[in-house]
Order: sequence, then structure tokens, then C-alpha cells
Amino acid sequence: MKNTLFPKDDSRVKFTDMQGIEREGMYKKDSNGYVEILVDEMPEESKYLYPEDEIVEWKYLDNQEPDMTKFVL
Repeated sequence: MKNTLFPKDDSRVKFTDMQGIEREGMYKKDSNGYVEILVDEMPEESKYLYPEDEIVEWKYLDNQEPDMTKFVL
């Protein structure tokens, strides 16, 4: 992983996995990973967890305040 620091818990981020695929989601400290948010779905859905050691790069998204009422967990 290039960036050895992790984002703040529940931060909205764009992350890249080892295959070079970029995804958008949230960092979940308790789960030690990144949850992909599928924004094409209504309501937004979080289905996939990517462990910290499978992510090679991440960056904060400009919009840090997601509408939490739209998420299905």
C-alpha cells in the first residue's frame, strides 16, 4: 500500500485495489477495510468490503458529508 496512513473512520474516499480498479466508498476502521458504495442503486447500497491490505491507494472525496439516510446496511 502506497499510503500507509488510513483515512478517518467513516470518511468518504476513492480507493484503488491491487488490480488497479478505482472504487468509491467509505473507510470503516472497525472492519479494517473499505466499503464500496454503489451510487447507481437507489437507495445507495454498501455490499463489498475490501481489506486494508488489498488497497494500494486512497484519497478523500471532495464531498465528505454523504446523506446517511440513503444507505442500506
